[in-house]
Amino acid sequence: MTAAAAVVVVVIALGLQPGTDHDASGSQASGALSQPLLPATVSIDPAARGRAVPSSFLGISTEYWTLPFWEQQVRVLERVLALLHASGDGPFVLRIGGDSADHAFWEPSRRETPEWAFELDPAWLSQTRTLVAETRARVILDLNLVTATPRIAALWAEAAEAAFPRGSILGFEIGNEPDIYSRDGWLTALKDAAGLKQVLPAQISAAGYAHDFAAYARVISRFAPAAHVFGPALANPVIHADWVSVLLHGPHPGLAMITAHRYPYSECAFPGTPAFATVDRLLSEHATAGMARALRPAIELAHRYGLPFHLTELNSVTCGGRPGVSNSFATALWAPDALFELLQAGVDGVNIHVREHAINAAFVLTPDGLMAHPLLYGLITFARMLGPQARLMATHVHAPALAHLKAWGVRVSGGIVHLLLIDKGTAGVRVALRVPARGVATVERLLAPSAGSHSDVTLAGQYLDRQGRWRGEPVRATLVAGRHGFVVIVPRQTAALVTLRLRTASVSHGRRRSI
Repeated sequence: MTAAAAVVVVVIALGLQPGTDHDASGSQASGALSQPLLPATVSIDPAARGRAVPSSFLGISTEYWTLPFWEQQVRVLERVLALLHASGDGPFVLRIGGDSADHAFWEPSRRETPEWAFELDPAWLSQTRTLVAETRARVILDLNLVTATPRIAALWAEAAEAAFPRGSILGFEIGNEPDIYSRDGWLTALKDAAGLKQVLPAQISAAGYAHDFAAYARVISRFAPAAHVFGPALANPVIHADWVSVLLHGPHPGLAMITAHRYPYSECAFPGTPAFATVDRLLSEHATAGMARALRPAIELAHRYGLPFHLTELNSVTCGGRPGVSNSFATALWAPDALFELLQAGVDGVNIHVREHAINAAFVLTPDGLMAHPLLYGLITFARMLGPQARLMATHVHAPALAHLKAWGVRVSGGIVHLLLIDKGTAGVRVALRVPARGVATVERLLAPSAGSHSDVTLAGQYLDRQGRWRGEPVRATLVAGRHGFVVIVPRQTAALVTLRLRTASVSHGRRRSI
C-alpha cells in the first residue's frame, strides 16, 4: 500500500466528513493521522474588535560587526526581509547594536583603535548605507554608553544621519542592557585589556543611567537636531522595571520610545535552574504567555506616558543560544505564539536578534548563501498572518487538558481572516472551527519530523534554498465547510495556517453588514 493510500484509509477510518482537511502534506502530518486525535473547538467573534497590529511590528536586530558579512549577500538578505515583511505593512525595521554597541567608536581622526574597540570607519559607514538603501529598511542605531562619551556618540549620530538615506534612521538607542552592566565582567572577558580600566564606569544604576541618558540626548540634539532617542534598552524589564520609572520621572529630552530586551531562557544558566533551556520548556506557556504577562507593568508604564514599548531584542535563548534547543523546530512553533502573546500584551514592536553564526540566529548569511534555521520559518509564518489593516480577533479554544493547542486570529482588509493553530503538545488535535465563513478555506502547514529537529522544515510543503528562494511544489489544502463548519487536523507539534473569508465582513453604525 502506498503512503497516500494509507492516509486515505486512515481518514475513512476516522469518519471525517466533508468539512475535514483531507490533505496530509508532509511525513509528519501523514504519520500523526494514525495516532489518536484529541477533539478541540476554536471559535472567533467577528464583532469583537481586537488590537490593531502596529505598523512595522516585526523587525530584526543584529550587531555592528555583522553588517560587513551581510553586505556581501545583500540580494539574499533582501529576499529574507521580504519574507518577513507583511503585505501592506510599514517599512521593515532593522536595529543595529547589541553587545557590539558598547565597543563601537566613530572617531575617524583617531590614530589607533584600542584592541577592545570596534571601529566605525568610513568604509563601514559606506557599506551599511548601501545595505540600508538596497533593503529600504528603517534603522535603529544603538549608541555606546560604556566606553564612549556623549560627544563621541553624538558625532556618530551626526555622521549616520548625513550618510544614510534621508529619513531612514528611526532613532538612536542609548546604551545596551545597562541594568546588567558589570565592570568586572568586562575586564574578565577582555583580559584586562590595556587602557580599559580607565574608561569603564565603576557601575551603572537606574539614576546614573537616567542622568547619562539626558546628557547624551542633549548633545545629540545639537549635532543631529531631528534625531529621536530611545532607552533604556534593559536586559530584564521585569525585575528592573524601576529603571523605566526613574527614566520617565526625570528629565528625558527627546525620548520617543521605551526599549527593552527579552529572552525566556539563557545558555548561561545552569541545568536545573528555571532559566535553563530545553525543548519542552520552549514549548511551554512560560516561554510565551508567561513572558508577555510579566512585561505588562513596564508596557503600561510606557503607555501611561504616551510612549510606545519596543523589544529591540527578542529571541528564545540568550548567551548565543543553546545547541539542540535554539536551532530546533521548537523555535518555529515558539516564535509566532510568542509574537502574538507580546502583541496582545501591548508591545508595539519587536526585533528578533540575529547574531552572525550564533546558534539562536534565525538565519546565517555565508559566502555560499543563506542558512535558514527553523526559527526563520516560524517568523515567516507569523508574517503571513498579517496584511493590510491587520487586527487581532477574539479567539476562543475549547480542548481537553491534555491538548496544548494555541489559536490566533487576525482579520485583514476584505473580510479575510487568518487563523493560526499551533499544537505544542504530544498528541494531534482534530479542530472544529466555529467561524462564520463562506466558500472554501485553505491550509498551509508548518512541519518538521519532530520538535527537536534541526532540519527538514517545510512551510506549505516548501523549503528555502541558499539563495533565499522557495523550493518544492507548494502544498495548500482546501477545506469545504460541512454541516458543522470546517474541521482541521493539526498533528502534534506542528502548526496550520488557515485562511478564509467571513460572511460578515464589516460592521456599520452598530449593525452587521453582509457582503
